[in-house]
Amino acid sequence: MIKTSFLLFLFLFCIINPVQANKTLDQFFQSTQSMQTDFEQTIQNTRGKILEQSTGNLILSRPDKFILEYTTPAEQKYVSNGKTLWIYDVELEQVSIKALDENIGDSPALLLSSNTNVYKHYNVRDVKLKKADDYQWVQLRAKKEEMSFEQVLLAFKGSKLMQMIMYDSFGQITDLKFSNVQVNKPFSLRQFNFVVPEGVDVIGSSSAE
Repeated sequence: MIKTSFLLFLFLFCIINPVQANKTLDQFFQSTQSMQTDFEQTIQNTRGKILEQSTGNLILSRPDKFILEYTTPAEQKYVSNGKTLWIYDVELEQVSIKALDENIGDSPALLLSSNTNVYKHYNVRDVKLKKADDYQWVQLRAKKEEMSFEQVLLAFKGSKLMQMIMYDSFGQITDLKFSNVQVNKPFSLRQFNFVVPEGVDVIGSSSAE
């Protein structure tokens, strides 16, 4: 569940819609071409009971390129070059290969690589939360009931994304806290092409590559 929730978060970062634009969110999209960060992820139910916790690191590069790596409690890696998605489960010694468009839907998984989907699927507004922090919070509320996430909260410090809280239709809350955030660091395109380790089982068509 940890991996699924964060994978859904991962895909959305590009074109600005000037009519529906939100100032805080637009500042992020305009100023952040790439992002590298560590993260801590917690999934809990509506009663506040923690279901799962994990840590890892993330590299994003516009458009649609990313390397997401979980380091605890289990090693797992997601890599996208903008067209192909590789999912590597270290413990199972298994790699799944998919075309990236198979994984793009209405979820805020698109939130960091194509903000066209943000304004298409969510009502966006700045909000003030009863939290003792100096973040600027942006609320994304789903326009349709059948969407995977009913609400997403984004916390910014300046133009840096520091926290993301996602409320899904099953009543679970996924909270991501980012640290050591670096923006606009140059990355080679080669970094986003995953090389399958020798002896690892491959699931999916290699034509997706």
